[in-house]
Amino acid sequence: MEFELCLAHTLRRADRVISQFYNEHLAPLGLRVTQFSILRALDLLGSTTAAHLREALVLEQATVSRALKPLIRDGYINVMPGADGREKQLSLSKEGKALYEEALGPWNQAQEKLKARLGSTGTEDLVKLSNRIVELKK
Repeated sequence: MEFELCLAHTLRRADRVISQFYNEHLAPLGLRVTQFSILRALDLLGSTTAAHLREALVLEQATVSRALKPLIRDGYINVMPGADGREKQLSLSKEGKALYEEALGPWNQAQEKLKARLGSTGTEDLVKLSNRIVELKK
């Protein structure tokens, strides 16, 4: 009988390696890549809700909550009442914008190193495969 690799485990292994790679670069700023992604999304989207962040970043609610908690606690994200009273509007504070801009340097370093190690074909293949997998959710 032939042993078949679990695709979920294969992807999670690769995800952990890539996350650790980015986390090492962002660690001096006290950030993890999930937190950086949220700062980046808020910079691009402006004011939005946690639900919209989950949707835009394709993250689970627990992951978004875990990443948001220290960013809100430390004053990097403003929380305002939403339109319906249940959802809160999130936006970058002045300090959050400064942290995001400071984190762009280490993030770009990680990005360029990873691209160099994967090569242009590997990078393109990774993006294409990732997009195909995300489309399965629709």
